[in-house]
Amino acid sequence: MNDLNGHLRVLALTAWVGLFPVHCIATAQDFANAGFAPASQNSDSPETASTPDQNTSVAQPSPAQLRMLEMLQQKVASNPSHSDSWRTLGRMQKALGDVDSSVESTRKALELDPFNAAAHFDLGQLLNSLSRPEAARSHLTEVLKIAPSSSYADQVRAMGIEAPAPALAQLAAPRANTPAAGSSAMDSMTSDPANVAQASQLPNPPNFDGVPTQTVGYEIQTFDGSDDLENRLRQLESQAESPTSPFRIFLETGLLYNTNVTLTPISRDLAQDEQASFQWFASPDMDWKLIRRENTRAGLMFRGYFTANESQFQEFNLASFQPGAFAERDFLFGENEVIGRMEYVFSNDFFDGNQVGDRHAGTASFTVIRPDLNAWYGYTTIAQSNFEDDGATPTQTSLDGTTLTFGASHFKRTNWEALPMVALGTDLEYANTKGDDYRYLSINLHGSTDWQISDRWKFTPTWGVGYRNYPDFTDPIGRDEIFWRVHGKLSYQLTEQLSLSAVAGHDRFASDNEDFDTERSEVGFLIGFKR
Repeated sequence: MNDLNGHLRVLALTAWVGLFPVHCIATAQDFANAGFAPASQNSDSPETASTPDQNTSVAQPSPAQLRMLEMLQQKVASNPSHSDSWRTLGRMQKALGDVDSSVESTRKALELDPFNAAAHFDLGQLLNSLSRPEAARSHLTEVLKIAPSSSYADQVRAMGIEAPAPALAQLAAPRANTPAAGSSAMDSMTSDPANVAQASQLPNPPNFDGVPTQTVGYEIQTFDGSDDLENRLRQLESQAESPTSPFRIFLETGLLYNTNVTLTPISRDLAQDEQASFQWFASPDMDWKLIRRENTRAGLMFRGYFTANESQFQEFNLASFQPGAFAERDFLFGENEVIGRMEYVFSNDFFDGNQVGDRHAGTASFTVIRPDLNAWYGYTTIAQSNFEDDGATPTQTSLDGTTLTFGASHFKRTNWEALPMVALGTDLEYANTKGDDYRYLSINLHGSTDWQISDRWKFTPTWGVGYRNYPDFTDPIGRDEIFWRVHGKLSYQLTEQLSLSAVAGHDRFASDNEDFDTERSEVGFLIGFKR
């Protein structure tokens, strides 16, 4: 019963905190309507002598609000180094009319993370309510520098504040401590309430001009199991067409226009900022059968994914090297043909020449082909990931850990010549990371089909939808997400080995936590080669 009561309290807190974005938007609109101008210097004027908080009576807090305040205070007491917890506490204190404590908590959030755009936005609003427009403007301007594409930045622009030159995004978060001979702006950011008494004592935020935007983090696995399914289809197709060939080569390369290059095949929520760029990419998939017997095959394999963006986004140029080895064996199970396969892949990933991390993955799979040529494919993957950057607080932000994935797909033959096969699949995944903020459970569904328009033309639509739950996420505003994607490829077969394709697609990652809510669209042209 105690656990149930605890869960109900957390649920109530999450629902209440979810009202804050609405409150912030309303405040920003009022702020924009009034105009962003310094307060009058004439202290004799009664209109300017009082602040908005002094003119507004604050209702007595309800028992539920006091309980939520106590829970937030306990949260920062048990985890004092978590920036967003201090920011959320500051919002609660502001709602209860305790502006001084709210400023203190929000400044503590920025002391822990100077690149917390939401905290800069909150502090800017607080300082404006205290008639400190210059200090408020400096923090609101930082929102435009740190997260120019966020909803917070949209609200700042609605206030009439101009955006600075956009900063680039990079993978590793900049460090908060800056070596200097004397004291820095960060030295005066303390949680002492006495320091907020005078506007002149409030430091401007650190000057981030030219400093790249902080990234949120990178996840471990691909979007869903469709990538594994596509690889397996290519392997089966090659084995059927060229059973005696020791080599299998598939290469796809081309040019894309990507509306969010911060999202990569190994990085599904890199940054809040959505950066659009033209992007060249290449994706090889090859294997060499060193052992070829009637029912057994074994050898080496190599996969990879490489991108090159426009020069201003070269920080996201990806090079993912994935060598490995495999062994597979055919056998009969009743009237069904079964192909059992084991493979190991070592992935080494780099952004702009800097190593992101590496990953060891072992996969056991089976393919069951029935007499009517309908087939089932199932797999289990265990992956151990090690990322170079574990974040400021590894117990919360480390992505190192083990991921366990189960997947099953069905290939259904049809009686239609134009639609020979439909594939449907589902995947379950558990990422047991060291960092609480990235430990998750997920389930997703995906599907694809081939529309054979003519002998040479083919259209392949694919889709996926899923839900990811982060049970141990430390921010009171959860980061659970619903994700979906719709992609299509129109291909023209020039020869047996060479094809041309036009592609388009959209990925959406929807979360109540604005720091992790993002999307991406892609269009482009590809060249495919196989043998």
